[in-house]
Amino acid sequence: MDMETTKTQRVGTREGSGRWPAWLICAALVTVASGCGACQQVIRPAEPTGPGMTCPGGPLCGIVQALMDPIPDNCPTGNCDPGGSGNAKGIYTVEGGNYCFEAMGEQYFCPEAFINTAAGVVLDVRYLNSAKSVIKTQVHGRLAANPNKPVDVLAIHSDRSELTIKYRVQGESTEHIAKGADLSKVILTLRSLAMGSGDASPLVSYEMKFSGYKAPEPDAKTDRVHRYKLEYRDVSFGQGWRQHCAKDGAGTVVAFLPGERVSGMNGSVKLDANVTTMGCEKGSVVTCMAWGYTPWEPSTGVRDEVRDYVYRSCLQAKRAAYFVGKGDFRSYTETGTKIEKWDQYHSGDGTPVERIEALWSPHGVVCFNKENRRKPQAEAWKGQNPNNLKTYGVGPCTSTDFTLEGKLFTGLPPSSGAQP
Repeated sequence: MDMETTKTQRVGTREGSGRWPAWLICAALVTVASGCGACQQVIRPAEPTGPGMTCPGGPLCGIVQALMDPIPDNCPTGNCDPGGSGNAKGIYTVEGGNYCFEAMGEQYFCPEAFINTAAGVVLDVRYLNSAKSVIKTQVHGRLAANPNKPVDVLAIHSDRSELTIKYRVQGESTEHIAKGADLSKVILTLRSLAMGSGDASPLVSYEMKFSGYKAPEPDAKTDRVHRYKLEYRDVSFGQGWRQHCAKDGAGTVVAFLPGERVSGMNGSVKLDANVTTMGCEKGSVVTCMAWGYTPWEPSTGVRDEVRDYVYRSCLQAKRAAYFVGKGDFRSYTETGTKIEKWDQYHSGDGTPVERIEALWSPHGVVCFNKENRRKPQAEAWKGQNPNNLKTYGVGPCTSTDFTLEGKLFTGLPPSSGAQP
């Protein structure tokens, strides 16, 4: 399988892929229209990272902590399902893709995050046909070279995006660490997942194996994501191995986000050091990391709150979840749509967005120019009067200033033919 991805130095990128130059060098990219009236809300300054670099003044050097809080899953608008085909609104896989394991010929169980507990590792699995239903199933294992050698899976971690599995062969005392290509030595197993409620519900068991691995390029500036080919099989009904994320298109790989549990309902984040989230490459969880918007500082791996703020904003921006903070969990775009990005801390060959679509926070848009909306004919817009679109009270963007709430602009490429 070809795990190569195309690199680009262009500002405009596709939602499903793309690369982004180095960022978070705090340069004065905009003219500050406001003074320091909101400075008391600043969480921490965005520190200069290069010779002669200084931070913009006023509210540009802070974030609004409240926008880091998770978005409630109550979904008052009723648009809560993961997309009907396992899209998860573009969070875990691109629209038209699928991140759910098949059961009896249908997409059914959607794996989202490994969680380390005192009793071992569990996997959070969402039911595709019941979006609010998430179960925790124990992760077991065996040696790939010897099916009769069961192993205890002690922990699953991710250092930045590099996965490690800590395990011990049953009956032995030595603990082992598998990572990179050595992950293929361990087969992970999930036992007896119920397809419904009641004693008569069919039970499904799976095996999972890592059959391919690609490390980041040594000289990568932003795309430092470790990528893995993951296969699974339904052992209860004797099915053969299948590629996870196969409908994602070419590549069909997964990657891992440490320390953050991303909601499959609305893309909001909860911090948890025991969690490792798994996503298909073209979903926003992984794509935003590949664009360079990692929640950690690349050289040290230390989580940075400002970086994390921009990463969470990207989770919503990449999939055009404009009004997710207002309870509308829909994705207002389609796969392959070109966008431009410009964040407060960007440097290099990036330039300010000319045709501004929106300014983003972790709760969706701070301001929104409906005439520059990403995909005017997207499914989510159907049934609305194009001259009177529902924007949930969000007003237009009247300046190019970043704010305490918004740190990431998106816009249409100059050549885009989109119309209101």
